[in-house]
Amino acid sequence: MTRSFFTGERLLVPLVSVLVVVTGCDDGSASSDAEVRNADAHASSVGSAVKPDGTLKTHEIVPSTPTAEGLAYIEAVADVLRSADGQDGEARIATLRRGMALQVPADLPEAEILRLQLATRIAEAQLQADPTAARDQLAPMLDPKRSIPLDRASAQALIVLGDAATRTGDDALAAGAYARSIRMMSILREELE
Repeated sequence: MTRSFFTGERLLVPLVSVLVVVTGCDDGSASSDAEVRNADAHASSVGSAVKPDGTLKTHEIVPSTPTAEGLAYIEAVADVLRSADGQDGEARIATLRRGMALQVPADLPEAEILRLQLATRIAEAQLQADPTAARDQLAPMLDPKRSIPLDRASAQALIVLGDAATRTGDDALAAGAYARSIRMMSILREELE
């Protein structure tokens, strides 16, 4: 079965722009190396430019057999997500934050993905009105130094982080997040084949 990881026009422009950047970064290409050196020289002459961090550390979430407490948590998060779908603005954000505040039971690795989905939905709700808050919501969870779940939720969260970073003018964070999302989607696609 083939699954589409993402649909929608809002993802097309960021992904195409990152693909253009990534395809120009072939490690074995002499012209690519020269372009990188030229870009580095230009960046250092412009001032304190920050380089994108495309480091991607992942881990698999091995499905567990949830305890009664784990099932109650999963159901509570599902209820929060359903409730938030019928809301807009601050009410939606408040509902999603209640989901983030739920106590995570022990021995439920799936909770990491659920929390990432909640955080992504909060950031999406904040994106138009307060992109800085959206960026700040996701950046700590998706820090390149941290390992993130090998899951579609991580790829989607990286795209939303890239969108927020773009809107706040943090081009390095945006490029790194988009590049990491593309790598994540490639890994996931390979696993399906």
